[in-house]
Amino acid sequence: MSNDFFCYAVRMEKYVWVKMFCGLLMVGTLSACIGNTYQQQADVIKGHVERFYGHLQSHQVGHAVFENEQIEMIGLSSEERLLRRVGQLKHDEKIQEWKIIKTAKETAAENWLALARYFSENQQYDKARSTYQRVIETYQGLANQLYVDRAKMGLRDVETILGP
Repeated sequence: MSNDFFCYAVRMEKYVWVKMFCGLLMVGTLSACIGNTYQQQADVIKGHVERFYGHLQSHQVGHAVFENEQIEMIGLSSEERLLRRVGQLKHDEKIQEWKIIKTAKETAAENWLALARYFSENQQYDKARSTYQRVIETYQGLANQLYVDRAKMGLRDVETILGP
């Protein structure tokens, strides 16, 4: 009888180790998924940026604007997801969402500034003015102050060219 109990205990011990291994494997996989989600979204943003500049080089401004709006949408959807699930997310997940939001906003602001410079270089000063104004109005707050300041400088340059 004790021999049967010993065999049963050994099998149970193996079962516990298998369960622990599977649990650790799942945790590792989920951790990788969190990182992968951020990397996937960063790669999507990178793709939009490449298409944005490709369209600008081809003078397809409408397509470039569309690509940049897609980047802004990634940031907005990440913000919405973060706000909706704020109590449910782990610390690492919150950090990843904030990274996506920050990356999307900064990238979009940089692209709008590049578009405004494109308009200025092509002597489309009214379009440059409105694009700079868009950055100033859209990207408020300390985190975006650099972009707002650059837009204000660009706007002053355009207004200097246009005169009174």
